[in-house]
Amino acid sequence: MEKILGPLPTRGIAREELSPARRAVLDALIDLGGRRTVAELAGALGQHVNTVREHLEALAGAGLVQRSLRRSTGRGRPASLYRATLAATPAGPEYAVLAEVLITHLARVVPDPQERVEHALSAGREWGRAIRERQLVDAPRPVRLATAGISHAAPTPLPTDSPLPTDSSLPAEGSRPAEGSRPTEGSAPAGRAEPHGAERPEELADSVARLGEMLDRAGFDCHTTRDPDGGYTQRLRRCPVLALARQHPEVVCTSHLGMAQEILGHEGVAAERVSLEAFAEPGACLLRIAPPAVGDE
Repeated sequence: MEKILGPLPTRGIAREELSPARRAVLDALIDLGGRRTVAELAGALGQHVNTVREHLEALAGAGLVQRSLRRSTGRGRPASLYRATLAATPAGPEYAVLAEVLITHLARVVPDPQERVEHALSAGREWGRAIRERQLVDAPRPVRLATAGISHAAPTPLPTDSPLPTDSSLPAEGSRPAEGSRPTEGSAPAGRAEPHGAERPEELADSVARLGEMLDRAGFDCHTTRDPDGGYTQRLRRCPVLALARQHPEVVCTSHLGMAQEILGHEGVAAERVSLEAFAEPGACLLRIAPPAVGDE
């Protein structure tokens, strides 16, 4: 089976109430993505098709899975197709529907793609500011660490990853980057608070690590590695709104970028050093934080 670029969807809260066997079937359906046959799921799980079919029908009855029929041009009964519903999303169906309505509305009322990117970047930065205020990101570093129960010491070095490309273009619909797409980067908005002092390597490591923790809590399953050049790569291995991100990456992915730029920008990391390569590889989007330019440290 061909690997699909980009992260996996975030698993929802509703799955925790299922039996382990049905939870495994739902997780497999979410991870495979799209509409899947019983045979595909049975193959992925290594189980008998009748067992998987029974679990799928139970999940459909609970509203976590939707069943449809594949169009058939030949003889025989068309195959049943199953997909996870909005009720299986991390924040519940109400949040997922609201996100879909808002993003679809923005795409309709703002026909120009570049203007949509600008709106999404601005919204993402507002999101980042809200996160900062709620999670004491603006407090002095010793206060932040003490609040989290962490001693005021240099952070443990993050693992070193192999050199990676630096293209930060967002894709168009689906998993392939659009031709002529522009990097999802932006400058800091006017009126933002000045960053705290000069950036040092240990402070950058602290900032990147805490951003990773915030992304984890938001459902992105973030894995951070330190690059040989002193920068960082954060692999976002799950996405809370994956279906919407594939439909409207210029809105969803750009808002995620704006959030990261705002949080890091408040601590002295220039916006142009933070970029996002959406659907970059099988299993992840890549958020990159470039090291300071020589002479800026």
